[in-house]
Amino acid sequence: MVGKLLGQRYELLELIGKGGMADVYKARCTLLNRNVAIKILREEFKNDEDFLKRFNVESQAAAGLSHNNIVSVYDVGVQGEMHYIVMEYVEGITLKEYLNKHGRLSWEKAVHFACQIASGLQHAHRKGIVHRDIKPQNILVTKDETLKVTDFGIARAVSTVTMKVDDSSMGTVHYCSPEQARGGYTDEKSDIYSLGVVLYEMVTGKLPFEGESSVSVALKHIQEEVRSPREFVPDLPEALENIILHAMKKEQAERYANVSEMFIELNMLKQGKNYTVPTVEEEPSGETKIFSPKEVKEAAEALKKVDNKKKETTRKKGKATKEDKIATWAGIGTALLLVVILAVFLVQGVAPSVCSDKQSSDIEVPNLVGYDFEKAKEAYPNLNIIKDDEAFSDEYEAGEIISQKTKAGMNVKTSYPIYVVVSRGAKTITVPNAVGRNYRSIEKQLDKLGIVYITELVRSEDVPENEVISIDPEAGTEVIADEDIITLTVSAGVAGETYTYSSKDKPEEEEEKEGEEGEEQENGEAGTEQNGNTDEPANPGTEQVPSTSNPTPTPEPTPAPTPTPEPTPTPEPTPAPAPAPSQSGTVDDSWI
Repeated sequence: MVGKLLGQRYELLELIGKGGMADVYKARCTLLNRNVAIKILREEFKNDEDFLKRFNVESQAAAGLSHNNIVSVYDVGVQGEMHYIVMEYVEGITLKEYLNKHGRLSWEKAVHFACQIASGLQHAHRKGIVHRDIKPQNILVTKDETLKVTDFGIARAVSTVTMKVDDSSMGTVHYCSPEQARGGYTDEKSDIYSLGVVLYEMVTGKLPFEGESSVSVALKHIQEEVRSPREFVPDLPEALENIILHAMKKEQAERYANVSEMFIELNMLKQGKNYTVPTVEEEPSGETKIFSPKEVKEAAEALKKVDNKKKETTRKKGKATKEDKIATWAGIGTALLLVVILAVFLVQGVAPSVCSDKQSSDIEVPNLVGYDFEKAKEAYPNLNIIKDDEAFSDEYEAGEIISQKTKAGMNVKTSYPIYVVVSRGAKTITVPNAVGRNYRSIEKQLDKLGIVYITELVRSEDVPENEVISIDPEAGTEVIADEDIITLTVSAGVAGETYTYSSKDKPEEEEEKEGEEGEEQENGEAGTEQNGNTDEPANPGTEQVPSTSNPTPTPEPTPAPTPTPEPTPTPEPTPAPAPAPSQSGTVDDSWI
């Protein structure tokens, strides 16, 4: 294969790696005269038409990703039966090789690495691309310890094929989420789980689950709780342990809502802000109580005893005292009460369908707030639910019911209209144009709009220091304040300090810079405008002093009014000339 020319432009130079899905070659692009990496799919995939279609679609989607922590995809091609993908060539090693070489990492370095991975995933998830195979083998580490996630298109395409949990998948199954292990629905939260596993391995030097086979490891991901990282590293910050365990929750709903949330907490820890991540507590479900057969049996036995007592009492003939009659009626009353209680238990807990079948024409209005409008209509076909209005809401998602005019608990007829207000979702804000502008002015603009943002300062030879290189999502995109997060990539110059922070945990030194340099720049711009405007009135202002003394000899024919204006202007020009020279001198000195 070495020396072969692909696509009439990519010359294969050397084999640099082998994987379960592809062989990797270093190649030279003869058109652009640069090195690239080319992954050539293994032969077992070449006859799988469904896979190849998915591979081409997903690889083309991955080619739309452009981020400092993602390996760029340049091209996808076919030559004969050879399917290949052209990628950015990265000088470095995989994170797996890095861990094998260095062993367990310090928690500070592990958090720094995890922030970079999370930043890349955040960009991909915003573009609708989920990796589904995050593991150290798919993360490259450059010489300056910049991490780059690779294999987006190829990982997603392969993950849609039926997963074979055997020894050949051992490298992947150690990092797969429970839903992937059982073949369930996967989304961006699956990447969050895998990132949690990678972070666990970086800080402990161990994998969370080990086994003799892939099947046993997969079952542990589904069934077993992960051991505390602090068992292996006692001095590990509790906040970091909480982040790892939060990301590795078994249920997708209990993990971070998105990778941006995880990034912010990691970055806060990186900035030295120790805190306790709130644990996810289970709340009462509010579901109908289902009584066990044992509970129903116990109630029935109690009822039977009372019933027998009642029968024994009624069989007694003849002389019954007043006390016997009272005891008899008490027993009957107790029995009836137990019958009613048991009936309620059975109706509400065991046989709700029976209850619904025997409803009268009067219907009790349920609490519909929070229900999806269409699902509410399906769930309550006997109710005449009508959309009365729509409104923006930060609390309720689009399509959910915000309020209802007919109060819950009221009894109405079947045809009675139940008017509801449906959410249009949160009010969106348009992302401003930021590229080429000073990032501090953009941050102030985003602060005013109430948008949460992340600022990443990276070195650049092409973009001047403090200018925005890119904004994600791009300008013009509609986002939701306090929910969506914007990423600003900013030039730190050729040799400036590189770091990352969010609007929620902006470093003190950054706030000081913003307070000093940012305001100076804005004041400077305003000062330039004011200088241009005040130069004209400043000169006449200084000239007014002699002008008021010169006209005084003119009104000689009318001496009476002359002394009257003289005392009036004399106090006014007296303070005026004192500040006038100092102000004009200050302005002139500062702007010359």
